[in-house]
Amino acid sequence: AMAERCPEGGRDMKAIAGKLADAESLVALKDLMNRLGCENLTTESQVAGLSADVRSSYLMNSQIAGVDEADCILLIGSNPRKESPVLNSRIRKANYEGVQVGIVGEDVDLTFATAHLGDSLASLKDLVSSSKKASSAFAQTFKQAKKPMVIVGPGVLQSADRDVLLNEIHAFVEAAKTVVSQEWNGYNILHDAAARVGALDVGFVPSLRSEEVEKKGKDKAKFVYLLGADDWSEEEVPEGAFVVYQGHHGDLGANRADVVLPGAAFTEKPGLYVNSEGRVQAARRAVPPVGEARDDWKIIRALSEVIGEDATLPYSDLGGVRARLAQVAPHFASVDVAPEQPMWLNGQYFGAFASKVKKDAKAAKKPLRTPIENFYMTDVISRASRAMAKATQARQQGLSA
Repeated sequence: AMAERCPEGGRDMKAIAGKLADAESLVALKDLMNRLGCENLTTESQVAGLSADVRSSYLMNSQIAGVDEADCILLIGSNPRKESPVLNSRIRKANYEGVQVGIVGEDVDLTFATAHLGDSLASLKDLVSSSKKASSAFAQTFKQAKKPMVIVGPGVLQSADRDVLLNEIHAFVEAAKTVVSQEWNGYNILHDAAARVGALDVGFVPSLRSEEVEKKGKDKAKFVYLLGADDWSEEEVPEGAFVVYQGHHGDLGANRADVVLPGAAFTEKPGLYVNSEGRVQAARRAVPPVGEARDDWKIIRALSEVIGEDATLPYSDLGGVRARLAQVAPHFASVDVAPEQPMWLNGQYFGAFASKVKKDAKAAKKPLRTPIENFYMTDVISRASRAMAKATQARQQGLSA
């Protein structure tokens, strides 16, 4: 199918990884696609295209424990009650101990007192204004804070004008001198999917050329490989493309696919994941795979052997693929160990990032809000769960009562 539909080889191909992809399958698919000449690798949703060059640009640099040290917390485009309830409880604890929490974006109930500063990034100007007359109590607190914590959430990362928004946030962080200092890094990115940081760590991102081609809408992919991807948008999978879906639960990806390769769910295989603060975490098999399902990296390894000698991946066991992970990103060798503070290169990175954003580009005037509509159904597994369906129903009945 690939040879017939892809006369230009890898340039006609594309791979999309889903929210629950483990690091082993991500690096295996990346290696296979690269051997076939394909550099168009993305993660589903508009988070695709984030730079993987500077780790501190996409991690929660303060770490979750850093909430206890922060003396002021600012949420931008984030609703941690839906995106990360454990983090939200930590913030609530800090709030009860006197730490003020400000929100830029949709005004939401986080179960504790917050200061809503505004729906858009325009409200950030007051926080770095040189005027002694701050318009809000939170602005005064933020200016006096020694360890302010800024958390940028999916409401920014998954916005259509993400690059413009991030550029404005970068400028704000640079202007607010105390957000990042020698003793403190308060710049944080909060992700809402288990696979996202791992994908960035292994470089599962499109090349500059592939990204430009995608933006222009030219040379659309004729072969698309979906690795557990079930939340992609229609424009990400061109009409007429030959689609291979590797995954489980038979959601959107399986319905669109020409070929389905049954993969194991995260409960059915060992796998490594990386959380928002950059900590590598190991999942262990709880139950055996159903039917003909196999560990995802094993499927990709077998497929590489079938394609031909030039494509065959050089590892054939779990130890081998994890050694490859450690080769790509050394921190994968340290499982469940507190991550080292990544080197802060964002001063240079922010400047390079700004250069690719059009000078006259402006963000749309709409509230920043979390993309999560239903907390109980955020992925292919929870959408197929009877328990989550009942929880959703109970929540709706509670809201209408």
